Amino acid sequence: MIQYNKSLRKQNTFGLEVSASKYCEFITLDELKALLDKHYSAQEPLLILGGGSNLLLTSDFEGLVLHPTSQNIEVIKEDENWVWIKVDAGRNWHELVLYTIEKGWGGLENLSLIPGNVGAAPIQNIGAYGVELKDSFSSLEAFELLSGTVLKFDGNDCDFGYRNSYFKREGKGKYIILNVTFRLSKKPVFNVEYGTIRETLGEMGVKDLTLKAISDAVIHIRQSK
Repeated sequence: MIQYNKSLRKQNTFGLEVSASKYCEFITLDELKALLDKHYSAQEPLLILGGGSNLLLTSDFEGLVLHPTSQNIEVIKEDENWVWIKVDAGRNWHELVLYTIEKGWGGLENLSLIPGNVGAAPIQNIGAYGVELKDSFSSLEAFELLSGTVLKFDGNDCDFGYRNSYFKREGKGKYIILNVTFRLSKKPVFNVEYGTIRETLGEMGVKDLTLKAISDAVIHIRQSK
C-alpha cells in the first residue's frame, strides 16, 4: 500500500525529520512490479531504502521511496565443507550474522554489528577487521528497472573493489537487489589478526576460539569506539 508524505525519521539513522512524497514497502517480486507499474514513472526520482544507515537525507524526497521488507533465509545447497544460503534484501545485516553464528557457519563473524540491511551490503562491499563481503559472496538477484526482468550477478559481474562495486558505479540506479547468496564454511578458519581482535579476546579471557567469541570481540571493539 502506498503512503503519501511519509515521514522517514525512523528510517534513517541520523533521525532527520524528512518525508517522502510517495512511500511503499514490498515483500515479493510481484508486489514490486505492481508498485512500479502503478506508482512510478521513469521521469521521477526513485530511492531504494534499506536500513537507512549510509544515507544522509538533507531535504524531503520528491519521488518514490521503495523499502524491501522480505526476511527469508534459505539453504539452497550444501556439501561437507560449505553451505550456500539465499538471504532476502530486507533482512537486517547483524541479525543475519548472528543467525549464521548460531548455525556454526563461518565467514561473516568479523562483520558483526555493521548497520544496514542485506540488500545494500554488496553495493558497498561492506568490510571490517580483515574481512569483506566479497569473501563469502556467491551471487545475487536484482530487478532491472529498464527491462523489468530479474538478472543474476556473480562475483565477477559485481566487480567488487574496496567499499565499491558495479552497483555503486555503472549500475547505480539501474537495479533493485532482491536477495544475496553467500557461501559459508562448515569448518571455519578464524581471522583474528586484524586490528585488536586477538588482544580483545585476551582481555575477555577467551581461550578457545569460536565464531561467537570473535563476534563478541568485534562487537566490543565497535561499541567502544
